[in-house]
Amino acid sequence: MAKSLFKAVLIVAGFSIITRFLGFIFRVYLGRELGAELLGVYQVATSVFMVLLVLVSSGLPLAVSKLTAKQTVVGTRNNEHSIATSALLIGLVISVIICLLVIIGQNAISHIFTDDRCMMILLTLLPAVIASAVYSAFRGSLWGRKDYFSVSFTELFEQILRIAFFVIIINLAYDTVDKSVIAGWSLSVACIGSAVLATIIYFKKGGRLSNPKGQFKYIMQSSIPITGVRAATSLIQPLIAVLFPAMLVLNGVSNENALALFGIIMGMTFPLLFLPSTLVGALSFTLIPELSSSIAGKQYDVVKTRVKSSLSFAIIVSAMFIPFYLGMGEWIGEFLFDNSLSGVFLSKASWIMIPLGLSNITSSVLNAFNLEMRSFINNVLGGIVLILFVVGLTGVMQSDALIYGFGLCMITTTVLNLIMIKKRTKFSLGLVKPTVLSLIFIVPCALLGKWFYPLLNFIFPSFVSLCLGAVICTGSFVVLCIIFNLIDFVWVFSKFPKMQKKF
Repeated sequence: MAKSLFKAVLIVAGFSIITRFLGFIFRVYLGRELGAELLGVYQVATSVFMVLLVLVSSGLPLAVSKLTAKQTVVGTRNNEHSIATSALLIGLVISVIICLLVIIGQNAISHIFTDDRCMMILLTLLPAVIASAVYSAFRGSLWGRKDYFSVSFTELFEQILRIAFFVIIINLAYDTVDKSVIAGWSLSVACIGSAVLATIIYFKKGGRLSNPKGQFKYIMQSSIPITGVRAATSLIQPLIAVLFPAMLVLNGVSNENALALFGIIMGMTFPLLFLPSTLVGALSFTLIPELSSSIAGKQYDVVKTRVKSSLSFAIIVSAMFIPFYLGMGEWIGEFLFDNSLSGVFLSKASWIMIPLGLSNITSSVLNAFNLEMRSFINNVLGGIVLILFVVGLTGVMQSDALIYGFGLCMITTTVLNLIMIKKRTKFSLGLVKPTVLSLIFIVPCALLGKWFYPLLNFIFPSFVSLCLGAVICTGSFVVLCIIFNLIDFVWVFSKFPKMQKKF
């Protein structure tokens, strides 16, 4: 079982690295094509879109995967088909209603935006909402069956399709065409493509549509709390997208500069903070069905080992990126986006990656323990901290209010999640040593990069200098982790003890 988890993580991580790398390159290309202000407009529109997307594609796939994983344990395959069919019908009904409401109420919705272009972008994203409902049902079934290859391949296909569509259309379109609208259409086309591919794979793998009677109740009971958690988190995005520029304008910043600052932070800086989630997210993705199966089988020693190793994994992997960002952030922003301010923000925000990674893992653990409502409350409390910080301190801290507010939001959510996990599992989580030592290691490793980069850049081109700087910062961090015996968790998945006792 441990080997299967390790293999699953490798598969998901491998695909995630490729998918995230392509997404990162596309993000850089998008930022350069749109510019800071137009990127800010696009980010405001997509923040509202994410709320709509969450309603149809967050709770459903997770609920389907958990229920399917449990059905696999007891061997009732027909119920798996009923579960997927039920989720498909629920998702389609919800998505169609959502799209109709947006179309009918577009005049009212447009008043929340500070720029009229946001509404046009949002309308181009509505087909993605319906397509995601289809994808979520079949994705959840494949996920619950632990067919990680198919799910990961579909996500890679979606990313490639999105990039290809945008690049082709942007080069064929006239200069007068709004590039942010093309970006919206590229996302919708990609979501439709992934939905079609997931449907084909589902039926090719033996899936079929079955009578959903009797499954609606269980799907709704399981998915509504999860959707509530994600919706609460995603609702924060449009609120911040409206509040942060408004607070800047209120304090004397022009609307154009306010949108540009929002675009730099959300479109250039924050995506870099999510890079460690390529690995952390891969583990989180496989952890839910694995923990659900172990809990169903009453293999509590396995649960304990996986929870502890996953938390340590999240801390070390997240911290590994911080020295590079902290020491060389300004040069990174200048090279990637031709915007040194994005790099300055990156250095300031680099520490957020640790609570961000832990929040990802702890939320998955709580979901596996059927504590979705507790996770929901924790996310809401974290969001309240962010909103209060932005509203109360933007006038004093300017752009830093969004950065530090987001960091405190992640800390609040993570701490509350950890407290709940501790209460539920009753065992020590063992986070003090990896956290304290990682924080100590970050400073000297960041200074190495900061000192060496000017010398490297004098000899090599910027790209080579940044790559070598990354090797110096990350490599020195890894060496210190090995010396102080923090890196052993990497191999823990292949060393799980065989379970001889069930409680």
